[in-house]
Amino acid sequence: MDVILMLSYAALATIAFKVFKVPVTKWTVTTATLGGAFMMAWLYISMAFFHPYTPFARTYFQTVPIVTQSRGIVVEVFVKTNEPLKAGDPLFQIDPTPFQNDVDALSAELVLAEQRLSEFSRLVKTGSASRADQERTQSDRDSAKANLEKAKFDLESTTVRAPSDGHVAQNRVRVGALAGEFKVASLMTFVVDEESYFIASFKPNAMQNIKVGAKAEIIFTGIPGKVFKAKVTKLWDEIAEGQLIPTGQRMISFSEKLPPGRIPVQVKVTEDMSSYYLPEGTSGGVTVYSTHLEFLGELRTILLHMMSWSNIISFDEA
Repeated sequence: MDVILMLSYAALATIAFKVFKVPVTKWTVTTATLGGAFMMAWLYISMAFFHPYTPFARTYFQTVPIVTQSRGIVVEVFVKTNEPLKAGDPLFQIDPTPFQNDVDALSAELVLAEQRLSEFSRLVKTGSASRADQERTQSDRDSAKANLEKAKFDLESTTVRAPSDGHVAQNRVRVGALAGEFKVASLMTFVVDEESYFIASFKPNAMQNIKVGAKAEIIFTGIPGKVFKAKVTKLWDEIAEGQLIPTGQRMISFSEKLPPGRIPVQVKVTEDMSSYYLPEGTSGGVTVYSTHLEFLGELRTILLHMMSWSNIISFDEA
């Protein structure tokens, strides 16, 4: 941005000397140099403070790690990557044979426990058994019932299902693989079907001029020459790096992926972008406009368009 400002002023100064025939003397050159330096400094500082720009912005999306409660061999994978899924759709199947055997065995134990409880209930009524024996038998029945419920849950867990609407972005499951060996290991990366976040990180000195609802504009390297209208939707009141916790997991951090010392601001594009290919996680640049020195906002808009067009020559050379 500062390079564009200096080049623009240099072009204007050249036009003044060449086209309008301004005499080249030590006074005119000094005036043009010092005046340009002071003017550029004022413009740069004022725009950075009242209409801040940041090149550090990115879309963030929510993912869910897919793990399994049951340990076993994968016998079938039902999904492909990027295939739309509904909550509850099966993802993959672990061999249910040993879990079905457990259910069958515990079902038989429960039947036997029910029969014994019925027999002891009759014996207690005739005085042939004590109430303590009946309570012990009832406890055995309840334990067998609880074990059967757990076995059924384990059997049901052999079919791993989608936690919500979304799609599988990465699939590390293959038929014949052992699943559930490590409980913390994610077998699939599941992308939740919900609106993504677009987070821009600004330096703290401009934060007092960024308000919820303020007008903003976004440029993307992948869409050169185009500036998208947007607005500020949220100023984050807490930052994960300042969180004090005794145990457990930290908050989701945006600023860990951004330069240190910057404040995350959530921005939403207000234009229709359905005709553009823009993968989740794409980076961009964001300007937020305030109501102070609004004429500088117009200059910022011009510079932002120039920066957007400059992306057209941003290539990796062989």
